[in-house]
Amino acid sequence: MSKANEAAGTETEVRTHAWEFADAVAQTGCTHVFGLMGDGNMHLFIALEARGVRVVEVRHESAAVAMAEGYGWCSGRIGICSVTHGPGLSHVATSLLVAARNRSPLVVIAAETPTGYQGAQTFDQASFVASCEAVYRSMAPGESPADLLAEVIALAQAESRPVVLGVAADLLTAPVTGRAETGRMYRLRGAAPTVADDLASAERLTRLLTEAARPVLIAGRGAMDGVAPDLMRMLADHFGAGLATTLPAKGLFDGHPLDLGIAGGLAHPAAERVLRAADLVVAIGASMGRSTTQSTRLFAQTHVVKVVDDGPENGVSETDVPENVVPEPGKTETLRGDATGTLKHAVSLTRAATGGTRRPWFAPVGPSADCWLEDLRDFSPPVPDGTVDPRHAVAEISERIPEDANVVISNGHCSGFAAAFVTVPARGRFFAAQGFGSIGQALTTAIGVALGSPDRKTVVFEGDAALMMHVQELDTAARAGADLTVFVLNDQALGTEYQRLRKDGDDAEAAIVPSPDLAPLAAAFGARSSTIDTPDAHALAEAALRPGLAVVDVRTARSVLSRHMRLPHTLPTTDGGARR
Repeated sequence: MSKANEAAGTETEVRTHAWEFADAVAQTGCTHVFGLMGDGNMHLFIALEARGVRVVEVRHESAAVAMAEGYGWCSGRIGICSVTHGPGLSHVATSLLVAARNRSPLVVIAAETPTGYQGAQTFDQASFVASCEAVYRSMAPGESPADLLAEVIALAQAESRPVVLGVAADLLTAPVTGRAETGRMYRLRGAAPTVADDLASAERLTRLLTEAARPVLIAGRGAMDGVAPDLMRMLADHFGAGLATTLPAKGLFDGHPLDLGIAGGLAHPAAERVLRAADLVVAIGASMGRSTTQSTRLFAQTHVVKVVDDGPENGVSETDVPENVVPEPGKTETLRGDATGTLKHAVSLTRAATGGTRRPWFAPVGPSADCWLEDLRDFSPPVPDGTVDPRHAVAEISERIPEDANVVISNGHCSGFAAAFVTVPARGRFFAAQGFGSIGQALTTAIGVALGSPDRKTVVFEGDAALMMHVQELDTAARAGADLTVFVLNDQALGTEYQRLRKDGDDAEAAIVPSPDLAPLAAAFGARSSTIDTPDAHALAEAALRPGLAVVDVRTARSVLSRHMRLPHTLPTTDGGARR
């Protein structure tokens, strides 16, 4: 009899908290739980496996949270991971903050030190989690594991952020004896927008769009699902408005004649000219941060309107704008409303109006891939032997990515090339592993994406310095059977820092940190591997994109700067910027 089966037989006789948690996780439909075993959560892992939930053992706890986030993005289920107490939890800091900034609901089941423990691993776990902008919920004796798991999942989904569920290690192994009479429910940060909020915002938007001469609609992550994209297309068609996206929503309007691609520092030159000329920008589900606004420079003379669903406790004030208020160039106006609800009302109001459909105010710019030819023409630095122009290499790779694949891109200098020259697969999805300005999140997040959608190839574009932060997780991907292909844009340096030091006339050599030969390193972890160091990237890309785990070392020239690095800058951006 296997250990898992032995554990199952024992646990069915004595229903411990670990077993009941495992049973509750299985009933959610969650197929994988990510984590690193410690003495605080080892019994939970045994129970999960016995219950048929695959435990993906990672090599570092931060990777467990990133994988759970990626799994949640594409599986249709909430991501769940587990770590032990003390350093097991403290190791998750960066990935927990990334998930919080991304507004990703996920659950971390974290062990707490046993009752009466006074050793080195004692620390204030609740305060630590709060500093990572997540919610901490500690389990009390007598509470039902199933009810508690349902509560924290609902809380994570309602607040769109991670929830860490702390369970004392000795409680996990204790038998379930009953239920507490009352649970500790947490007050949500703000009530959802009402129908009246949606209607008021829609009325204001309709007036502004009617009066604007050069409007643009920008969709963010919060407008990607459901019918919101179609409603935005309807408004754009009626008002002749441009359609653009933030980086996380890349590809949302591909193929539409009014599509401008990504707005902000990662925009192609043709789109940037249109965006800069706009007199009204309406942002749906987008925070309009520094990357999207080029640190506020792009829309310095534009009236920007954001529709947000956050309540006042999230720092967003409800806006009640009288009809006679005149828009001010360079000012941002915030309207409270649900993205889909507001758009539905706006479309209805537009259809009921007497005015006809307007012609577009700008000449269509065409497909994004064609628009980037301008950048290739205008910026063509010398490329040393043994390296390639990352723009050409990524464009060639993009043409061979399966049309139903998931694509995950990193942060850092390499993300500028991937964001620009990767076309979102026609039936696939695009994800940006960012949110806190950190490098090193793409590989780990992509493993979760791959396991959350096992019927699709997942393709990740990562930098060499970022890969080396979590290269050991290639072993995790191999053990878990992830259908994953990693293209490492390898300039043998901390790319963003190198380019900024060189641009500022400082000692850029200080940022050169050569990585080891990545192909044999990846092979040692169980991946097929190859190296691209000549201009013909297509042959190796085709082989690497076959099913299974593969890593391609793309030796890129440091002489080639991403376009977003050639723009003026004041502070690092969060999308494609420095990690510090």
